[in-house]
Amino acid sequence: MLVERFPLPWLALACYCLFITYVSLIPGQGEGDLTDLKQYKIPHLDKLLHIAAYWLYALLALLAMSRVSQRRWLASSLLLLLILHGVALEYLQITLTLNREASLQDIIANTVGVILGYLTMLVYQICQARRSH
Repeated sequence: MLVERFPLPWLALACYCLFITYVSLIPGQGEGDLTDLKQYKIPHLDKLLHIAAYWLYALLALLAMSRVSQRRWLASSLLLLLILHGVALEYLQITLTLNREASLQDIIANTVGVILGYLTMLVYQICQARRSH
């Protein structure tokens, strides 16, 4: 099976999935805590972190998928699952956590991160193809 032949990328993806889930569902912290992003006074830091987290999530997913044949629909399906995972976590923040808020802007930031991850991988693949010619 694919995961048995190439376990490291899939293991990294699974660990990151658990990390994203954990970080998204831990209770919100109080003012002045390390996780209180307002104290850093960086505009839109929360959204930038969402984008960066899901950019990395998409890259890890695409690296794991790179061992699979050239089936774009499979990679597209996996990226869609990442977006749905982000939507589900936003919903769970409303229902399961204390002091956490869900927002459409977070879902958009997550989606932008996945799209940027896909575009990053696409540019990388184009550069690799040009080097090999």
